[in-house]
Amino acid sequence: MKRYIYVLCVVLSSMLLYTSCLGSNDSTEITVYDDMAITGFSLATVNRYLHTTTKNGKDSIYKKVMTVRPTFTIDQTQYKIYNTDSLPKDCDLKHVLVSISSSAYSGAIFIKSVVGDTLYTYNSTDSIDFTHVREIRVFNNTLQKYRSYEVKVNQHQVETNKILWEEASSEDYPVSDSRQEWEKKAADAGLGDFIGTGRQEAYAFSKDRTKIMVSKDEGTTWTPDSIDGDLSLLPKGTFAFVSYPFAPNENTDYQILAGEPEDGEIACWVWRKIAEYSEGSMVSKWVNIPLEPYNRFFLPVSQNFSLVHFHGYVLAIDPTGIHYSRDGGITWLTSDNFKLPEDDAFNVEAVTDADGVLWFKDLDTDEVWRGVLVE
Repeated sequence: MKRYIYVLCVVLSSMLLYTSCLGSNDSTEITVYDDMAITGFSLATVNRYLHTTTKNGKDSIYKKVMTVRPTFTIDQTQYKIYNTDSLPKDCDLKHVLVSISSSAYSGAIFIKSVVGDTLYTYNSTDSIDFTHVREIRVFNNTLQKYRSYEVKVNQHQVETNKILWEEASSEDYPVSDSRQEWEKKAADAGLGDFIGTGRQEAYAFSKDRTKIMVSKDEGTTWTPDSIDGDLSLLPKGTFAFVSYPFAPNENTDYQILAGEPEDGEIACWVWRKIAEYSEGSMVSKWVNIPLEPYNRFFLPVSQNFSLVHFHGYVLAIDPTGIHYSRDGGITWLTSDNFKLPEDDAFNVEAVTDADGVLWFKDLDTDEVWRGVLVE
């Protein structure tokens, strides 16, 4: 019985296959689509070669994958692809991995050779040289037609992480009227030199420089601020102060006070305070950053200097140059990228404005420079 059922199944299958063949013809229709367009373009991997100074003072170069990538515009009218925010100069554009997507009915994507007419099939794992303008072609699904796009990856032509200076007029230099007002408030309260302000607190020295006084009510009252450290290490002479938002915590300022110690010392004494303003926060204290014997990267004593917060750096600017700190005032380094606009200024001042632009002024000549950091 099983044998007959098996034979019957074979016969039925053959009949169905024969019927199917009779109903077919040799002119199978193929749908052709001319809808071909690049719909997405982004940089997948770009390497940067960055310059740094090691702890022993030696220069070195290290490779780092670029994490923040620019947005690319796809102009479907002129068939151009480009980025408006230029990449840093230290990016390696000769070996770039890109991600390209096309419309649903497009065919293959090809990269045209820089020299000649050779076409290379796009592969997301193959690096492409974008030091030149490149032509990318997207074909239809029969590879009979294509659309060509011009791709340009814009890059800064000047060195990145470097301060670029341009001369400005003295009228452009930002002057803080509030500092003069605070200096008057401190003087009226019988205090010594006014230090500076954070977002919710103001500071001044006591008359004898043995205390840091704080006001939390716009200068109406002043009280001794909390200090954890040797009060004798408070600045004796010239000093500078900077306050800026502390990124890890909201409603918090990171503040640095640096100044001239007793005669004969070559390194400034540096204090810091993490001023927390949120309700329920612990009492913030001034803490002296100890100068360890092995730390050769200290802030040198200067008779005239300014502290500013600039693109994540704290800069100490005096007539001899610029020292910068990336660790909150513990170590101070110099770099060829951070140079003064002139070498013969002896009485200087520096500030940053609300837009993060650095301003430098020669107080003897009233010459002013505007500094920007190319990132």
